[in-house]
Amino acid sequence: MGEAEHTLAGLRDELGCDHRAPFAAVYVALERELAAEVLRPGAFAEPSWTAGDLNTGFVDRYLAALRADRAGRPVPRAWAIAFEAARSGDANAGQDVLLGANAHIQRDMPYVLARLGTTRPDGTSRKPDYDRVQTVLERAYGPAVREVARRYDPVVGLADDRWNPIAGLTATQLFRLWREQAWSHARALTDAPDDTARRRVARDIEAGAAHWAALLSAVRVPGYRLVRDTHCTDRPGRPGDGP
Repeated sequence: MGEAEHTLAGLRDELGCDHRAPFAAVYVALERELAAEVLRPGAFAEPSWTAGDLNTGFVDRYLAALRADRAGRPVPRAWAIAFEAARSGDANAGQDVLLGANAHIQRDMPYVLARLGTTRPDGTSRKPDYDRVQTVLERAYGPAVREVARRYDPVVGLADDRWNPIAGLTATQLFRLWREQAWSHARALTDAPDDTARRRVARDIEAGAAHWAALLSAVRVPGYRLVRDTHCTDRPGRPGDGP
């Protein structure tokens, strides 16, 4: 188990039945698949960037947002909506995962990419390696859905791509859309001629991610929180007991 996967698995178990846990659980599945993909010869042109600098910087952004929220400090609006839905709402675990993914991809990713650089030292684009991570996301989808359904919320099982391929296709298209937008915003940050232009791009990033968060959190089923919590607390092998 890599360092990032180990850290995220510990966080997942520490959160227990907290509604912020499903996103951490999905992140563990993603890290597991990324670690396997990096070992495949030729999978990435620059594996030290994809699974090293980029992955570490990205994970750190999520952990920083979660630490700030748990400490009662302000967090970006998209994260604030996600954490508030997890803390007090009747959203299902699938919504919690999508809220976390939206904040992390659409809000966090552009800043991480812009800081690390969208081109390699030789001037070639890092976009092909960035796009190959989508394959990792798609491979992690099924196991992650089943894990969230087992641990936290049975309704998420409706999105199991083994018998509901439309759900898997829809999720794939959504993540592709978000990741393309993140890359576009990162390039805009990098290419901005001055601070004013960079602030304009940053406002677009924050507003877009917050808008998606508002949409994703809008649907609630009154009383569903109890259904989720009962499933999580009563199931054999409580969170914290390992996969």
